[in-house]
Amino acid sequence: MPDIRADGIAVYVFRRVGGALQLLQIHRSATTGEYQRSWQTVYGGVEKGETAVQAALRELREETGLVPRQMFQVEYLESFYFMPHDYVLVMPVFGVEVAETDVITLNHEHDDFRWIAEADVDAAFMWRTQREAVRYLLEALHHPTAARSWLAVDLAPRLHR
Repeated sequence: MPDIRADGIAVYVFRRVGGALQLLQIHRSATTGEYQRSWQTVYGGVEKGETAVQAALRELREETGLVPRQMFQVEYLESFYFMPHDYVLVMPVFGVEVAETDVITLNHEHDDFRWIAEADVDAAFMWRTQREAVRYLLEALHHPTAARSWLAVDLAPRLHR
């Protein structure tokens, strides 16, 4: 029977270009673990003693070198059956805004990146739960609810640690 784990995070990075939103995808290198040569978002594990928010910020920095302008919890849990290791992974999802001019510095796990327009999300994101997470992210951006302030991540104290 597969285990159920909740020790990962998903970070969807976006930027605004001329009023339009674009989402970042990073390409997994040929020498990196599972799903080599696939376009993904920022994924990572939560280390012992770390919160999901801390893990999301660390993974964002490690995989892309980016620092968020704003960050919020997306009201969606991404779930995925990780067949190579026979477990179900449930992850909180975070939306991170960066500036159009921010420079991306990829780590050894990735060898390329691209920006995806809203209209191309369904074709560009390979997993159903990724497409769903992006839909919830875009809904939150285009139609904010009363929960918006409760979902925001206060970055001030975290960025200086």
